[in-house]
Amino acid sequence: MEDLRSFLEELESRGELRRVRAPVSVELEIAEILRRVARGGPALLFENIEGFEGWRLTGNLFSKMERVKLALGVEKLEEAGERFTRLTKGPPPLTLGEKVRTLREAASFGRYLPKMSKALWKDNEWDEPDLNKVPAIRTWPKDAGRFFTFPIVITRDPETGIYHFGVYRMQIMGKDVTGMHWHIHKRGAAYYDKYGEEMPVAVAVGVDPAVAFAAVAPVPEGIDSYLFAGVMAGRSIGVAKGESGLLIPSSAELVMEGTVPPGETRIEGPFGDHMGYYTPPAPFPVFRVRRIYTREDPIFHATVVGYPWLEDAVLGKAVERTFLPFVRMLMPEVVDLNLPEYGLFHGLAIVSIRKRYPGHAKQVAMGLLGLGQFSLTKMIVVVDHDVNVHDLNQVMYAVASTVDPQRDVQIVENAVADELDHASVAPRMGGKMVVDATRKLREEIGRDWPEPVAPDPEVARRVDERWSELGI
Repeated sequence: MEDLRSFLEELESRGELRRVRAPVSVELEIAEILRRVARGGPALLFENIEGFEGWRLTGNLFSKMERVKLALGVEKLEEAGERFTRLTKGPPPLTLGEKVRTLREAASFGRYLPKMSKALWKDNEWDEPDLNKVPAIRTWPKDAGRFFTFPIVITRDPETGIYHFGVYRMQIMGKDVTGMHWHIHKRGAAYYDKYGEEMPVAVAVGVDPAVAFAAVAPVPEGIDSYLFAGVMAGRSIGVAKGESGLLIPSSAELVMEGTVPPGETRIEGPFGDHMGYYTPPAPFPVFRVRRIYTREDPIFHATVVGYPWLEDAVLGKAVERTFLPFVRMLMPEVVDLNLPEYGLFHGLAIVSIRKRYPGHAKQVAMGLLGLGQFSLTKMIVVVDHDVNVHDLNQVMYAVASTVDPQRDVQIVENAVADELDHASVAPRMGGKMVVDATRKLREEIGRDWPEPVAPDPEVARRVDERWSELGI
């Protein structure tokens, strides 16, 4: 499944896709329908979009974890992350044999590099770019207009040549201009800051689902998104070179090429975002569209965000599972991780560890807060290895039975905060909270931790043997 269409065909063959042939509007109606089927419902393919003849629109593709696994071709999402860590871990080569091993590993990396292929998108009959002809949707009543909600924004580091994908919402502001809502902490904004002139940007909509996943994932700094997507999918990603010189997924349904001019901003928003509130209007860079390409009978891909539970809940959990092997590679003491859906992912992280020494829990928490997109996390709760982080009752028991707030709760002031966090003390700055909910060592409390209650093993064994005769 190397493009969106083959993914949709596979979903339909599995009974996971519904075709909507009744006329629907891009003004709030499509979004309302998608929200109603978001939790575990089918993927939808709208085939009759009012005012946009010749277009189809799909959404709710990733509302089940099984569909994300299908997109990446794995039984367990950890497999995709482990595929990458296997290629990257290990000491530097010292002997000839080790050098041969390293060359072999480099060759295995090569099979995941992007491959040049013929573009399926082409010039359309439009005389000039006209975004009014594209069925981007309006998702909430007070949104500033229609937005691209699942655009794959493709940028390239001008110093290293490394490519990055990002999903940054794009408000249509005219026939050939959109907002570019990239946050200061994101790599797209970092590349933009390096340019002293107009920055070439390509946007792809309706892509290979592995590329879509790579675009929402917090790909580590220095890793090319095309390579990352290839490793996640277990195959190369087909690309074609655009007029801008950028490599673009060759099977994309819609492609826009243009530039983000230096210093030019417009007021963007409001927009109902994943926090469940409207992001207030604010100045952001703009994307000036120079060319638009489409496939025959193009399919537009959209998603809706807002108060959970919506499709991004599954994508966030998929990122959690996929990136657990990366976290373990850097911190081997980590056992498991939970970013709860209703914690909004950046709001709360629960991590279990094999605790070995005093202060170990705080060390792990501080390490996570310095790790890529984990730096935006507001609260981290650390529990022992035998606590199931996905059972919130077990987590609450650990907090209630091991935590003294004066000793075990640490507040970090004036740290980085998510751009969309309206609760922070200042824009992009706020506090962090670390809760050490592990059982304490003598060095941490000045006395031995009490012995936990447990049944007598011999009595438990006898009751097990007699259980059937007890008639309970």
